Amino acid sequence: MSSTSSLIKSVIFDMDGTLFISPFNWKRIKERLGVKEGLILDYLHSLPPEEKREKFLLLENMEREAVSMGKPAPGVDQVLSVLKRRGLKLGVLTNNSRALAEKILSRFPINFDALITRDDGIWKPYPEAVEKALNRLGTNPEHTVYVGDNRLDIEAALPFKFAKILIINGSPHLRRKYGEKVIFLNSFSEILGEILPGEMLNY
Repeated sequence: MSSTSSLIKSVIFDMDGTLFISPFNWKRIKERLGVKEGLILDYLHSLPPEEKREKFLLLENMEREAVSMGKPAPGVDQVLSVLKRRGLKLGVLTNNSRALAEKILSRFPINFDALITRDDGIWKPYPEAVEKALNRLGTNPEHTVYVGDNRLDIEAALPFKFAKILIINGSPHLRRKYGEKVIFLNSFSEILGEILPGEMLNY
């Protein structure tokens, strides 16, 4: 990964767990949807049309409930404002629905330049989702930083030569497995120093 931060022109953010913190209970969600293994979205798209429709509605209701108790990550407003002021393009890549993503992102102080959701027909960890985000931003991975918080983000981002891949609050297992491939941070505010070294937040 390059450390030449002067070449960074754009940032792709995950949403849930990165920009916005919600109390998702993924074990319970999977149980209620009947997902025994694999990805939730892969499972739902494998179902017959009527069952697929019903379970997507159930998923969206559970997501909406969790989001209603969520809040922006500490420092997110300040970081986004600084990045936007410095002229970087900012995109969001989420496995959430577009309707809910737009509702969440409307709470932030800036307008994002691109939003990719599961409604675009592809989702993480498949690299096609990242490729779609890069295309919407009109940028190359070498000039882009990817920011996420979990395994799906890492697996989606690794096929690309991003300037940096930043993972916030990664589990000990992820840190052991991917410690040489991505940069692990303890808080959202720390990403500013990775993208714009020397830039300080004024709280």
